[in-house]
Parts: sequence; structure tokens; C-alpha cells
Amino acid sequence: MLNGRCVVVTGASGNLGAAVVARLEREGARVFAVDRAVADVTDEAQVEKAYDAAVSKNGPLWGAVHCTGGWAGGAVGETSVATFEKMIALNLRSTFLCCRAAVRRMASGGRIVNVAAYGPLTFTGIAHNAAYAASKAGVIALTKAIAEEGGPVRASCVAPATMRTPQNAAAMPRADQSKWIPLEDVAEAIAYLLSSQAGNGAVITF
Repeated sequence: MLNGRCVVVTGASGNLGAAVVARLEREGARVFAVDRAVADVTDEAQVEKAYDAAVSKNGPLWGAVHCTGGWAGGAVGETSVATFEKMIALNLRSTFLCCRAAVRRMASGGRIVNVAAYGPLTFTGIAHNAAYAASKAGVIALTKAIAEEGGPVRASCVAPATMRTPQNAAAMPRADQSKWIPLEDVAEAIAYLLSSQAGNGAVITF
């Protein structure tokens, strides 16, 4: 399905990013992994350079998966401008810059998969997550915009609820972790959305 195809994965050293890289490599993809050592994906010039390097190393760009992101909680009245801007930069600006870089380099049939979140999609559980929710809702809107532009590139996103990570377990030790989403399930959905069988503009929830 992805054998020999070039796919960029940002946030590749994170929990989800690492799971995605492993899944795509099993599929035979030529993964160009982007982490902080490769590029600051909130910086326009560094993003462009990273995507150029991906094409130079692995050939024509087929897919781009954007896992980079961060979380900061807080009600609106308690959220500083600095925190808001940080969430916009990490979650939305980075996704915009990477999507734009991918679109500019993809031929017909290329695939973009962005990572959003369940709460901002369904408008549930977003109290005390104002900046994060706003940034991830923007990711969904950006994805839909690319999908509806009618160009050669297809864009979709995944919107998982709480995922099973060590960080979440430490932050919520009393939570019912049996309801949390396995990283491998999200990675599997991303692999499907990169395939030629996947549609355009999908938002897969978990």
C-alpha cells in the first residue's frame, strides 16, 4: 500500500509520532521523521527546509502526517496570552506550515493526515482547555479547507480522545485507563488515511 512511498511524519519522537513511524515502516513507507532536532515546525524556513530534505532523500512526496502538538489547560479567564499563543503555535501554526509545505511538493493523489482531538470536534469536555481546544478546532477547519479546495491533495484528520501514554497516566493516575485510546489504533487509522483507498476530508474519531 505504501511500499517505497515517501511520507513525512512530524512529532516523530513523541508517543503517537513514534507509533506512526513504526506502523508506516512496517507498511514499507520511506519515512522522513521530523523531530525537534530536525526542525522547529513553528518556524517557516525550517519547515520548508525539512520538506525539501525529505524529497531529496526519499523521492516524491506521497504523504505527510502531522503529529506535533502540545497541551496546556486553563479557563479563559485564567489563560495568559503567552499560553494562548503557545497553543496556537504548537498545534495550529505548525500544522498550517507543514500542510502548506506538503501541498507545494505533492503531485496528484498526495495525502495529508492531521492530528486533532475529540473534544474540540464534538465541543465536549473543553472547559478549562480554552487555548488547546481553540487550536485543535482550527486544525480540523484547516484540514477541511484543504479537502474542499479541490486540488490534487487529499486531507483528513484523526480526532482521538485521551490516548494511552505515560504522561497521561502520570497526570491522571485515578482515571479509568481502560477507556483510553491505544496509540496503535490511531496509528492504524492514519496508515489507512494515507492509502489510495481513503477518501477526502474524513475526520476519524476514537
